[in-house]
Amino acid sequence: MGSKITTKETLIDKSNLSALYSYEGPKGTTYKVRVRKKDESTGKLLNAAKSFKKITDAKRYRTLVEAQMIQGTLLTNKKGHLSLSDLINEYIEAVGHNFRRSKTGAYKLIQNSAIGKKRIDSLQTEDLIKHGQIRQKPKTQTLKDGTVKQLPGAGGSTLQAEFSYIGVVLRWAKSNNYAVNENLVKNSRRALELNHIIGDGMIRTRRPTQEEIDRLIYYFEVTQPKRDIPLGTLIRFAIGTGFRLGEICGLKWADLNEQTKTIFVRDRKDPRMKKGKDDEASLIWQTGYDTFEIVMAQKGKHPELIFPYSGGTVSSVFPRACARLGIKDLRFHGNPPIFNLS
Repeated sequence: MGSKITTKETLIDKSNLSALYSYEGPKGTTYKVRVRKKDESTGKLLNAAKSFKKITDAKRYRTLVEAQMIQGTLLTNKKGHLSLSDLINEYIEAVGHNFRRSKTGAYKLIQNSAIGKKRIDSLQTEDLIKHGQIRQKPKTQTLKDGTVKQLPGAGGSTLQAEFSYIGVVLRWAKSNNYAVNENLVKNSRRALELNHIIGDGMIRTRRPTQEEIDRLIYYFEVTQPKRDIPLGTLIRFAIGTGFRLGEICGLKWADLNEQTKTIFVRDRKDPRMKKGKDDEASLIWQTGYDTFEIVMAQKGKHPELIFPYSGGTVSSVFPRACARLGIKDLRFHGNPPIFNLS
């Protein structure tokens, strides 16, 4: 008669939720993972166990199942293997047809970050914290002329917006039965605040002096006049109207009423609304600049847009001019109702 071969398990590591064992068998060492957690909503005990020949595979499984149990996604398996980046692609394809460029850009940034590679069924608060810490670090950018530009890290309000976007995606995914924790961002908010990841942004109070404005206009129109974009004109118009840079670059001749000296600003940003609104604005003499005359001076130059220029190019050129002139802490942004170049 043959004898039964018995094996003895050796505990390698243990946590509140799981344990990792090894045991020697006829075919070598085997690693076994056991994970247990009580479901807070049903009171049932959740169990998961699996054996592996490689300890690296066992540890990977252990981490994944622990996270799924914590997030409540263990028993939900619809596309749980998807990365956050892939989920964002599916979300945008389904509902993102009218997203503003800033929102689309934020989602692209998230997709290209380390958190974008994480499985959606095992996202945890720690992943959000790590993402925020990485985004807070200053970065450098090498310009075409070889100049290295220092870029500040993301602030609390910027990160708050990014996490809000992630939360929207997770809630959409849950409504479509994906294996996600729809309340991850909401439940992580306190931890993000304690780690100084999110918070209200600092209110910018910097206003340019008239002397600074005159120096900038002189620089763009006299010192460096050979430019495709009339920065001096844009500065005058922005100060006179209080329009944001993106709003200025989107103004159309078809929306101008010469009789009433008004113009419709399409998709104008409103902090109280998720989507912008159309707003009729008066082109009047204000802060020393006649904005209606500025517009009329552009007639015949471009058929559709009044100022058909790239906001990104303006935002790149403007700070370099400020640096050459020794003007600090100004950005061409335009924030109604008072233009502040900040």
